[in-house]
Amino acid sequence: MKHLFTTLCCSLSLGVCVAQTYSPTLSVDSTANTIQTALPVATDTITSASQPAELFRKNGVKMNLSSLAFNNYSFSAERAIGRKITVVGGYSFLPKSNVNDIPFVNKAVELAGSEFGEESEDIVDELEEGTLGSQAITGEIRFYGGKKAGARGIYVALYGRYTTIDMGYQYVYTDQLDRDYDMPIQAKMKGFGGGIMFGAQWLIAKRVTFDWYIVGGHYGKLTGDLSARTDLSAMSQEDKDELKNEIEDMATINGKKYMDVTVNDNGAFGDASGPFAGIRGLGFNIGIAF
Repeated sequence: MKHLFTTLCCSLSLGVCVAQTYSPTLSVDSTANTIQTALPVATDTITSASQPAELFRKNGVKMNLSSLAFNNYSFSAERAIGRKITVVGGYSFLPKSNVNDIPFVNKAVELAGSEFGEESEDIVDELEEGTLGSQAITGEIRFYGGKKAGARGIYVALYGRYTTIDMGYQYVYTDQLDRDYDMPIQAKMKGFGGGIMFGAQWLIAKRVTFDWYIVGGHYGKLTGDLSARTDLSAMSQEDKDELKNEIEDMATINGKKYMDVTVNDNGAFGDASGPFAGIRGLGFNIGIAF
């Protein structure tokens, strides 16, 4: 139970143009959605044919394919604001569902079953009692490397993320008289953090982009509340104290307690506050440039 709850909690320029003789020049057409670069014709060369312009679309919309393994739907839009600088806005959501219904989790449990046997069955039982849903808004600014204009090549991104998490778990507490109390735990958390990510993007067809999140991470603060409303009027004070300790242990990591719980006749209620950390990586995004 403790490992389940801990696992659930611990799952956003300007273009400069310098023109010199025989140097590439950049023009950003504010009425178009392309960035152009062209090599100037040498002053001693007389020709009626101009060099072909090199185009890269200024806008793009993308979908993260790898996040689908977690039943998470992630979309983003990117806009060039300079020769090699872009801003990106992203939105992702995980529909609230049984934890065991998440494809990646389900497959991991199956693999663990062959390794740990009966112990994995206990994990499955706990996962079947848990629900999880989330939403996230991410803003980032990207700085691309390379000589070619536009949002392509290796990049470094600075980003901020706001996340809401909705969790549920049907917990059963047995008192000293062997009486069972159903505790429908509901937890709502909010987290905000900032971080850095490294990635690479290519134009793999005329209007098709491939964006690879290589590795990154963020850190911030997570707050929220927990409630388990049920009739505990028949429970002794000693059992209420024990129940309080058990729930607080769910949010205790390396001996540090991140939740304060109160248990009374109407149920259990708590406030949580702790670190908000996450990893971004191995994300494969397909998009359309325009």
